Amino acid sequence: MTIISFVYSDLKEKAGRLCLVCGFSLFFVFSFICNGMHLSELLYGIGLCNVRPDFLAVNTNGPPYIVAIDPGHGGMDTGALAIVKEYQVIDTTARALFDLLDADADFVPLFTRTDTDPSNDERAAAAASAGADLLISIHANSDSHSSSKGFECFAQPPGRIFHQQSYNFASFIVRQMAAAGHTIRGDEQKTGIKYAYYYGNDKRIVDSSDDKVRSRKSFGILEKSPCPRVLVEQCFITNHSDVENWATQTGCNRAAQAYYQAIKQYFSEI
Repeated sequence: MTIISFVYSDLKEKAGRLCLVCGFSLFFVFSFICNGMHLSELLYGIGLCNVRPDFLAVNTNGPPYIVAIDPGHGGMDTGALAIVKEYQVIDTTARALFDLLDADADFVPLFTRTDTDPSNDERAAAAASAGADLLISIHANSDSHSSSKGFECFAQPPGRIFHQQSYNFASFIVRQMAAAGHTIRGDEQKTGIKYAYYYGNDKRIVDSSDDKVRSRKSFGILEKSPCPRVLVEQCFITNHSDVENWATQTGCNRAAQAYYQAIKQYFSEI
């Protein structure tokens, strides 16, 4: 009887330990997912998956490629208001880019929103339902200092699915914008590529030279969309020079042409 009790007690203790380990493991995985990480990234990181998550769903079958154009603001959401309205810059640029892509047989463009106010989830779902291969979210910047100017591009942060593709696409965009004469913001290398993280309600922006993997969430559209994606800040609508060169019809057309060329380059190299 004593032996049976001992065996039962030992099994009960081991079962308790197993449940505790499983519980902590599930909590760990769930925490990563809720903080913007993906299970495929977690498995790859700890060696349980030998397929790099960046390459799990990239279209390498050739054209036509579906490109989602995400106007960052629209409808009742006008974005920032300064020398010009942000949503007007976005709308003009997005339509110009759509026309360029639509005229190219290699691409099928789509908008994630029209004149409505969908959430980040709904805009990402629109891209997903269309089977988008790439997404560009267009915004315009603003600052309390009117001297702030230039272009910057936010890629999906390190450790995220599609990070490398997102970074590559951002690099192509920055090069095209620089070639078009825009001022490129950033660190000493002036890469123009940045990462954004949220700590509660506080937003922290770092240059791409800071490649530390963080579990903090980035911009919603960069976290939610099911394909490589970037978010561009086309110009500062609080700076007269930026507005003149990049927020007028001519400036928006110039920016759209740069995005179009970057999209072509991205797909030519995957």
